[in-house]
Amino acid sequence: AMKHLLKGAAVAAAVLIVLMIINIFCNMHDIHLDQTATGTVSAVCAMLLYRGSTRNEKNKDDGNEK
Repeated sequence: AMKHLLKGAAVAAAVLIVLMIINIFCNMHDIHLDQTATGTVSAVCAMLLYRGSTRNEKNKDDGNEK
């Protein structure tokens, strides 16, 4: 369970860093992003990344048990 918590925190941090880079780039070029849409998209991306990373581990764990 602790491994999943750390993995979730790492995914969230990565998504936030990417989001900050995108925001800085857009601010420098005078592009204004819709905060609601940006937040929703980043949350969905984080969930999908976390799901993908944990699904791979579950498959490996199942293989080890058999």
